[in-house]
Amino acid sequence: MKNSVHLCVGLMGLGFLALSSLAQSASNPIGPVSVESNSVSFFDGIRTITITDLGLPPGYVSARALAINDVGQIVGMATDSSFGLHRVIWDAGTFIELPNLDPSSTAVPEGINDSREVVGTELVTRKGIYYGVYWNAIGQVFALQPIAGGPQYLVNGHGINNLGQMVGSSQEASPNLRSHAVRWPNGVSAPEDLGFMGSGQYSVAYGINDLGEVVGVADNGSVTHGFLWRNGTYTDLGSLAGSGGASIAYVINNSTVIAGSSNGGYLSFVWQNGVMTQLPFPPGIASTSVFDINNVGDIVGASATYFQEHAILWRAGEAIDLGTWPGGDRSFAWGINDSGTIVGEGNVPGGFWRALMWTVDNGSNTTPTPTFQAKPTKLHVGESVSVKASFTDPDNGPWSYTLDWGDGTSTSGDASTAGKIAINPHVYTQAGNFSAELAVTDAKGATGASNAITIKVR
Repeated sequence: MKNSVHLCVGLMGLGFLALSSLAQSASNPIGPVSVESNSVSFFDGIRTITITDLGLPPGYVSARALAINDVGQIVGMATDSSFGLHRVIWDAGTFIELPNLDPSSTAVPEGINDSREVVGTELVTRKGIYYGVYWNAIGQVFALQPIAGGPQYLVNGHGINNLGQMVGSSQEASPNLRSHAVRWPNGVSAPEDLGFMGSGQYSVAYGINDLGEVVGVADNGSVTHGFLWRNGTYTDLGSLAGSGGASIAYVINNSTVIAGSSNGGYLSFVWQNGVMTQLPFPPGIASTSVFDINNVGDIVGASATYFQEHAILWRAGEAIDLGTWPGGDRSFAWGINDSGTIVGEGNVPGGFWRALMWTVDNGSNTTPTPTFQAKPTKLHVGESVSVKASFTDPDNGPWSYTLDWGDGTSTSGDASTAGKIAINPHVYTQAGNFSAELAVTDAKGATGASNAITIKVR
């Protein structure tokens, strides 16, 4: 849970970074600064999907949202006009910057819990080293500790739960440099070394739930497979291609539902109660990737063709294309919380990327409720009837309406907002009793009708 981005920070060479050279709070967090968001909605034929640009303060040109907690706080990255990278939190319309551990480095946050604690990995480019980092609830940054005897500069932080436990990896000292999956009890203590799976010699932890269960990838002695680690025991999850195929487990929720990738990363899976199942493709898609799961069982990631990539939501066994910002053609969904709010990134006209948030109405819909009044209801041939028409609907439009005058004619139109409908008076050209009725149809095809009014023409 609480972890959504799985970044492999490459080893750029070895070096020594003394702990004394790492200021534990390189600078005070910057902010908060107010930012304005902007939203658009579209209807995919079943549900309404709303995409929100989270906004940037002056001097920033692009951003990515990487994880979201159940409070609605979002952590990610932003780029300023000089192309400097910054770690940021969006919180209730404000923009807060987090510090680097080392001023020369680039830290990437990967997960945030409900206490606003953040975990990630920092690459010190001028030294060719990297280390796991932890930001506490007030924005101070700390280096995550290595396994016993392991170097400080070969540590990665990937996932965090609501207890403040974190997972990642720590490598042994030279000459072996083997990667060990680890679990930290907090941001300042030594980690628990989770060791290896079976006769394997390699492991990395990516996700952790609030029960302390851990998932990741490990060598089992012959192939790398996704794993579940709990109560000191490894479970080999296998792969969609059988025992000989490869897989990686990235995320786990509090019901021990696990999601990850298999078959070279082209297929995504969900694992539950010992069974691995392939997640479906949206139409026309060649491959998918998984990035996060919530406690409801919703899974988010990205789907790809040869020409574009789209954010995707798997909900109740269905693959839902979340689309892109208008004018863009690429998007990624990196995180989702238990309310179903999704965060990620997408490109916009002009080539820049923006931090995006999606909400999906899950297909529920309220039928419009139209009402109308007619006056007079008793008239002579050649006289006209005036009407007052309106409708209510809590959902998004557009809507269409038809007022059937009962004499074989009708008046139709469209409405972009719920409320009053302007309809011109109608002239009856023949005698009789006519039943007039107003019907309004919403964007999902649901039609509501008013009570019928009898018009008597003599």
